[in-house]
Amino acid sequence: MTREAGQASSARNRRYEVWRTSDVEAPERFSYFREAVCEAFMDLSPEHDRSGPFDAVVESVPLADGAVNRVRGTPHHVRRTPAQIRRTAEQCFFLNIQLKSECVIEQKSRSVRLAPGQVALFGSDLPFRIFHPAGRDMSVASFWLPRCLVEESFADREIPGIRRVSDNPFLGPLIAATARTLNRGARAVDPADASMMMESLIRLAAQACAANRKPDVPPETLRPALLAAILEYVESRLHDPGLSVGAVAARFGIGKRYVHKLFETTGNSFSRYILQSRLERTAADLAAPEHARTSIAEIAYRNGFSDLSYFNRRFKAHFEATPREVRKYGHR
Repeated sequence: MTREAGQASSARNRRYEVWRTSDVEAPERFSYFREAVCEAFMDLSPEHDRSGPFDAVVESVPLADGAVNRVRGTPHHVRRTPAQIRRTAEQCFFLNIQLKSECVIEQKSRSVRLAPGQVALFGSDLPFRIFHPAGRDMSVASFWLPRCLVEESFADREIPGIRRVSDNPFLGPLIAATARTLNRGARAVDPADASMMMESLIRLAAQACAANRKPDVPPETLRPALLAAILEYVESRLHDPGLSVGAVAARFGIGKRYVHKLFETTGNSFSRYILQSRLERTAADLAAPEHARTSIAEIAYRNGFSDLSYFNRRFKAHFEATPREVRKYGHR
């Protein structure tokens, strides 16, 4: 199989790998895809309506003691059978976040539907089926979690069947934000940070599975997930001039002082982080050809600046160039 490989990982001898069905002839593509899925995940049985063309990409990224496996492309189904379970020495848990289209996962007479942004946790030691509806291309990020680490997060070690953990009103948004952050930064994150984030993800997911129980997650576990959720929220609200510590604190039900404490771990204060993010986004827009006819003032307003004099001063101090110069010569 043709692959893109990076450095070996100590976790199950994993390596960064990519399989693209476009690398092989059309008649061989689904067989190639099936082999890639089994190598990235474990012994599984992908299925596809062979009446149409098939095109997909499978990407496996080592992450702490597990991995995040990404699959995108033509909709298909996946089964794990009792025979495959008996043949597999090492079991795990999968934490799947749906990125595009939808899917239905069935396991032990229980069925959950995942829309984009929703997250499910389920084990590999029970048969399951995953259905991606025909039509739109699908995309999913699946975290391969060592079974021992997940079991340790359940006090009684009584692990329930498949759960849509993103439904939890308090922990769900943190789980989804942590999964998205880890997925986006999997190849660049520091190993120590990856371990901490993975531990947070597992503990939060385990807590979300504990039905009818008040969330009781240690602060050191909650902190990285909460920061990931806040950073994601901030990125989505940079255009809002009213974005403030108070607004963030109210959105997440925490104190302003705690927001400041969380941002200290980024090496920036809250206000400096917001300012630098807005400046970087504004500079990128100024240098983009598609915004060539948009005025500098309008671009600044779109990125959360309400005072043009303040914007110009801060922009020049940060980039040592005026907005007009960045538009003319590009963002270096």
